[in-house]
Amino acid sequence: MTGTKGQVEGFVSNALSALLLGVRWAATTKNLILLLVAAIVVDWAITGIRVVREDEQAVVLRFGAVTRVAPAGILFTLPWPLERSITVKTSEVRTMPVGYKLVDSVRGIPPNPKEVEWVTGDTNIINLKLTLKYSVYDPVKYLFSVGPIDTDFLLRRCAEENVTKLIATMPVDEVLTSGKFRIQEETRQRTQAMLDYLDTGIRLITVNLGGVEPPSNVIEAFNDVSTAKTEKAKMLNQADGYQKDLIPRARAMANRMIQEAESYHAATVEGARGKAAQFTKLLEQARLARGITQTRLYLEAMERILPRTRKIIVEDKEGEKIRLLE
Repeated sequence: MTGTKGQVEGFVSNALSALLLGVRWAATTKNLILLLVAAIVVDWAITGIRVVREDEQAVVLRFGAVTRVAPAGILFTLPWPLERSITVKTSEVRTMPVGYKLVDSVRGIPPNPKEVEWVTGDTNIINLKLTLKYSVYDPVKYLFSVGPIDTDFLLRRCAEENVTKLIATMPVDEVLTSGKFRIQEETRQRTQAMLDYLDTGIRLITVNLGGVEPPSNVIEAFNDVSTAKTEKAKMLNQADGYQKDLIPRARAMANRMIQEAESYHAATVEGARGKAAQFTKLLEQARLARGITQTRLYLEAMERILPRTRKIIVEDKEGEKIRLLE
C-alpha cells in the first residue's frame, strides 16, 4: 500500500508539473504572438505611412520592383521589407553649371581653363559659361535608367558635347555677337534630344549663356580687332550714306540735263523749221522779183549789223577837206 501510495503521489506530482509547464508555454506563445503583432503594427506605422509633399512624387517598390508612382498626399504601403518608397522632387527647378562650379563661383575662385575654354570654327579660343535649368518629369527613369548622381553628371557632359560641336562650326565674331541666342537654343534642343534618347527622365528648361569673352591674355588684341571692325562698320555706313545721298542728286542732275537737252532740241528743231519755212517763202519772192529781194536782204542785214558797230561816215566832196562823222 505504501508503495502504491508513493506511485500515485509521484504520478500526481508529475501531472501537476506537466500542467504547469503547459500553462507557462501557452502564456509565452501568446505573448510572442502579441509581441509579433505589435512589431508588425509599429513597422507598418513607421515604414508604411508617409506624407508626399506638393513638389514630390513617390516611387513605390515591392521587393525591389516598381509597382506605382504616387502623387502628393498621404501614402500607404506595405511595411518594410515588403515595400518601400523613394520620393523625388519633380517640381523643383535645378541648376547645373557648365564651364564653372557653383561653389567656386560663390567663393570667387576662377574656373579651370580646361573647363571654360572652347575652340571656335576659325580656331580662336574663347571663354564661355553656361547655366542649365532642368527638372525631373519621370521619377522612375530618373532613379533607375541611369541613376540620380550619374544623371546629373550625364546632363553636364551632354551639354558640353553639344556646345563643343556647335561652337566648332561658328566663327568667333558670331559667337561674341549675334550667335549667343543660337548657342542657347540649339544647345537646349540637342541636349534634350540626347536626354530623351537615354531615358533620363529629365526636362531641360533653359540654357543661359553666362558670359562669352576672349581669354585674358589676348583680350587686348580682341579689343583692337573689335575697335577696327567698329571703325570699318562706321566707315561703311558713312560711305553708304554718301552713296545714298550722291546717287539721287546725280540722277536728278542727269534728269535736269536731259530735260534741258530735250528742250534745246525741240527749240532748235522748231527754229530750224521756222527758218526753213521763211527761206522757202523768201525763195518764192526772190524768184518773182530778184532785184527787189536782194535790196531788201541787204537793207535788213544792215539793220542788224549797223546798230552793233562803230560807224565812220566819210563825206567826200570835190575841193573840200574830208570830215569824219560818227
